[in-house]
Amino acid sequence: MLLAAGAALLAPFAALEAAEGNLVLDNVTLALGGTTYRIPHMELTGATLTAAEFGDLLKGDEKAADGRLARLSAKSLVIPAMTAESVAGGETARMSYRDVRAEDIRAGRIATLRTAGAEQTLDKADGGSERIALGPSAAKGVDLRQLVHMSLGVRLDPQEALKPAIDEESVESVTLQEKDERVTVKTGRITLKGVKGRALASRPSEIMERLEKYEPDKSAADPALLKDLIDAVSSLDVASIEIRDIVANGKGEPADKPYAAKLGRLSAGRIANGTIGDFAFEDFSLQSSDGGRLSLARFALRDARLASFFDNPIPLIGHIEAKGLSGDLPDIRASETSRMKFGLAGAEADFSDLREIAPTKFSARMDDLSIDIASRGETPSTAQFLALGYRNLDLSAALAGEWREKTQEAVFAPLRVVGKDMGALSMNVTFGDVSGAVFSAMPVVSKAAALASSLRSVALTVEGGDLVDRVLALEAKQAKKPLDKLRADYAKSAGTAVAVLLGGGEKARRIGEAVSAYVLKPTRLSVRLSSQKGVGALDALAKQPADILESLDVEAVAER
Repeated sequence: MLLAAGAALLAPFAALEAAEGNLVLDNVTLALGGTTYRIPHMELTGATLTAAEFGDLLKGDEKAADGRLARLSAKSLVIPAMTAESVAGGETARMSYRDVRAEDIRAGRIATLRTAGAEQTLDKADGGSERIALGPSAAKGVDLRQLVHMSLGVRLDPQEALKPAIDEESVESVTLQEKDERVTVKTGRITLKGVKGRALASRPSEIMERLEKYEPDKSAADPALLKDLIDAVSSLDVASIEIRDIVANGKGEPADKPYAAKLGRLSAGRIANGTIGDFAFEDFSLQSSDGGRLSLARFALRDARLASFFDNPIPLIGHIEAKGLSGDLPDIRASETSRMKFGLAGAEADFSDLREIAPTKFSARMDDLSIDIASRGETPSTAQFLALGYRNLDLSAALAGEWREKTQEAVFAPLRVVGKDMGALSMNVTFGDVSGAVFSAMPVVSKAAALASSLRSVALTVEGGDLVDRVLALEAKQAKKPLDKLRADYAKSAGTAVAVLLGGGEKARRIGEAVSAYVLKPTRLSVRLSSQKGVGALDALAKQPADILESLDVEAVAER
């Protein structure tokens, strides 16, 4: 918005009349950068340039225009009304501004810039249209020279520094409405602070044209477009952006069942070098046309590298979190009355020491994921849980991992899952001979490094036996057998089955005996497999599982 306002501010200078530094203009039309500006009347006081100099302000190359802008100063500028029109890709955009006022213009930099409001209409190639109404706006520290450089210039120096363009801008409200009124979006105050930028390697207008023509499925797709998009992301810094009270309403199917989405606050900060330092939205809610409801108290990212979303197999993010998720959605695949009800207290993950395509250290956890099984009714996926007496599934989980460069180890500890009224499972895994090449951006190199690694140890712990007890109690009831007798039979069968499955050797029997003891008294089961040498990928392919197990150190214990 401000780029358009700044460009329009420059537009009328081509035909001003001068009188003791006070310049007046009527009925000026000027084409600039594919956009035509029309200003019925404007007044400039305390101007340092003559009307003739204003007439040549934007003539010549960018360097010449920048030199003239550097000499542009004035006490104030008033434009009661102003319009702009542009055509691109079969779409026509029209913009109108009311009461544009600029004060204290020095060397091409505006101290304050205000508008009473603005409106834009966009006529689309498919016959549709949308309307955007902007409330009163205000800006501070608007550098016209830098804005012109960013929008029209081409960067010749790859190391060009980013320079301030806008200190601060705010718009009191925005309303977007589709022609058929199926969608209306309204926002409260929008605030933008600390904008810096530089010219792009290609002009912004050229990049937009290439985006419109881009078809990724065709062999003639623009191979350099991704590079230019990453460059564009890295050529803009913003200290902070905040949008409050976003509300979207629309007509669903059928039209008498509308939907509504609300967002209390959206913010982003420390946007620099192609990275968003902080991003968050809060108090989100959705009421869908089919009667579904979804809400989320908070979602946030930290240190998100935008370029990795384009060219990396895994987006590189320093931190991600979600809190207060709640959902109640229809599940017509099961039945007309079936619902999917769920909630999540919180989930978050931290990633650090990023190396090429992945982090070398991470931790994640999920707290209180609750799924209402009863609300879905009896389906193939819920029948067994309902039979066991579970009306809700309540799960929590945690996972952490780290690559240790000094010892060339990758340690995953712990992987832990806890189910309310079920039990808990924990696992620790250590890999050896893991070189830094596993993080290479070249798939051939990373896969070769992964195959060269070896499994050093696996430790598994199962705690609690509520799930085992419920399974046995249900089986005893259905089979009409005494629970103690059935438990003893199951313990014996489970121990034998595990021993046979693992090859029938002495160490396999040791694990089977521990499993049998756990079924008899499901309190705690611990199994640890380790090898100082490690088991490599070639060993796993060449040897039988039983031979591999017998070559390991095995510990298997069940509390009695």
